[in-house]
Amino acid sequence: MKIYERVIQNIKERRDRVINGDINCIPVDLPRFKKFFPGVERGKYYIVTANQKIGKTQQGDWMFMYSPLLYAFRNKDKLALKIIYFTLEMSVEEKMAQAICFLLYVISEGKIRVSTIDLLSTNEERPLPEKVIHILESSLYKEILEFFENHVTFLDSPRHPTGINIFLEDLAKNSGKIYNKTINFTDNKTKETFEKEVFDRYEPDNPNEYRIVILDHISLISQEKGMSLRESISKLSSDYFVKLRNRYSYTIVAIQQQAQAQESIENFKLNRLKPTVDGLAENKTTARDANLILGLYSPYRYGIRDYEDYDITKMKDNIRFLEIIAGRQGGGGNVCPLYFDGAVNYFKELPLPNDKINMEKVYKLVESLEKVSDSLISLILIKRNESIITWKDWLRKNYQYRRSPRIRTKRIKS
Repeated sequence: MKIYERVIQNIKERRDRVINGDINCIPVDLPRFKKFFPGVERGKYYIVTANQKIGKTQQGDWMFMYSPLLYAFRNKDKLALKIIYFTLEMSVEEKMAQAICFLLYVISEGKIRVSTIDLLSTNEERPLPEKVIHILESSLYKEILEFFENHVTFLDSPRHPTGINIFLEDLAKNSGKIYNKTINFTDNKTKETFEKEVFDRYEPDNPNEYRIVILDHISLISQEKGMSLRESISKLSSDYFVKLRNRYSYTIVAIQQQAQAQESIENFKLNRLKPTVDGLAENKTTARDANLILGLYSPYRYGIRDYEDYDITKMKDNIRFLEIIAGRQGGGGNVCPLYFDGAVNYFKELPLPNDKINMEKVYKLVESLEKVSDSLISLILIKRNESIITWKDWLRKNYQYRRSPRIRTKRIKS
């Protein structure tokens, strides 16, 4: 089949899929932003960037790991999912603890809010309430945690570009078939013609499978022999990630910091604090390889009182702005305001700033969080065990994306 015929066939198949109720991307809970970011697609390369300690890893996890995972859990008939997470900054156990905090919060519809500090009983005066242990051992949480572990693979090695590429290529080859084609070449010196087999196409065993690769973060890779860090990042991004995306339809997600100079006094004076392509740390050329670059910004960090018509003095550190910095299909400059709860890795698209009624609910939520010390566990549980959300209830509500959870917090005794 010729290339243009394959493209036309793919166009028809993608159209038929959505008509029949299937998907061409994994949706993410960003209703207004969906116009610019429909969801997580196969065969795309994303970069998530921000200044240090803004929440770029948490944003990347929420958008490209947690959201796809929950969607796959409740839509097993629509897609298969495999997430390969190269965690070069945090330990595998820390990533799993974060995931447990997120899942406790989301599946309980905001009723259980436990940070990793409290989950691990870090403060000897406030051990984790036994009730939380019972909840984690319930059938609902056991099933989803087992689903998580079966579909997410955390790796702290290999760390060098060639090792990462070999691992992912082997995975693709063991999960599909490569077809080659014969091309005639002419030697420039001898003018002799010879045949050579080259890559033609790849067909996965499961056409409904999404393979998402997350690398956190790209500046922490090991250097290739004889190469600087900048050269090693170029090799990983331009040589390997591009090939893995184009040949095998991997979804690539690279977490990349902004250079420290982005937060210089000069940039502060000029109000140039938002993440930019030019500000990408270690190697700016990764931007050429990516399909979409997403930047995360926190105005509260810099003492800004009002931003995009939102009252930052009320939102404090619970607001982030997700911006499309650059994209091959346009959309650059579009911004999505987000409610952010770093304790549980939770993001939610905020109401418009002129939606006074719903914004007031958000402000009250932020106020309620302030009343609870960072070192305390916030739980909303009626004391009877029967009040804990059940498996049947959760399936019935089906984790509806358009429905905002009612979230309140209060202290309970451990």
